[in-house]
Amino acid sequence: MAGGAARARRRRESRGFALRWSAALISGATPVLAAAGCAIPGPQSDRATLRALERVSYDDPLGRELSYLRSGDPTLPRLMYVHGSPSDATAFGDELVNPVPGFESLSTDRPGYGTAAHTGPVGSFEEQAAALEPLLETRRGRAPILIGHSLGGPIIARAAADFPGRVDGLVIVAGSLDPSLEKPRWYNHIAGAPPARWVMPGILKVSNAEMMAAPEQTRLLAEVLADVRCPVAIVHGTEDGLVPYANVAYMERTLVNAAALRVWTLENEGHFLVWNDAGRSAIREAIAWVAGEAESAPTSGRNDPYEP
Repeated sequence: MAGGAARARRRRESRGFALRWSAALISGATPVLAAAGCAIPGPQSDRATLRALERVSYDDPLGRELSYLRSGDPTLPRLMYVHGSPSDATAFGDELVNPVPGFESLSTDRPGYGTAAHTGPVGSFEEQAAALEPLLETRRGRAPILIGHSLGGPIIARAAADFPGRVDGLVIVAGSLDPSLEKPRWYNHIAGAPPARWVMPGILKVSNAEMMAAPEQTRLLAEVLADVRCPVAIVHGTEDGLVPYANVAYMERTLVNAAALRVWTLENEGHFLVWNDAGRSAIREAIAWVAGEAESAPTSGRNDPYEP
């Protein structure tokens, strides 16, 4: 019975995401809205609360003005949240409204999204990671911990590989890292061709460019994953209808030099872990574990996977 319910959840999640894309392609509506009666989850905080969060601007290494939302004590070590595709900084709004104690919390608009829409699509994981580099500040002897959801997962892994010593740890949530599993879906091909491309909203053009670039970008990422040496926590649902759970085994095989690696397997959970209680609880537990491992670094070996 439980297995049937989980399979139904996976089909519903995948179908709902595809319908949201389809409705946006047809109507020109942005994909942050629910489509065709399918409820797509999001932050629980209301829009007024999210709008009240402090926004800070900065320039990336290419001289582009970007920004992030922040909360917490700006003298404390940083937690940096990196959203998936399509999305924006408000994806992690709940984590800023109710931040993890002991940290400053940031949530970035990745290039192409939100206040950074002016950059246009950026398919390169290396360039996406470089956009985070100015934010990798050491506070009280601790570098930031990066938390990435979905496509944010491989981007934070690239940041840890490219900027060694400036990232204390990673929490990869439903991360899409395995090149063999990165295949554009039918709606990505439709979105990339006329007439859909001509009328497609900007946020979908950005997302589609990222999806089409992902197979090559994950292959390039594979070449540098051995350079990730910080602790890594992986949080993934077994019934993820968008990013298969098989990505977990790939990360366990390839993050061979991580100071420590631990897996939070969420049985019967899907892709949108940042917006449900089970996922958020696991993410916070993973952050605490990474912080503890970073404080006791250097470490050797790996902890056994954790099964809740």
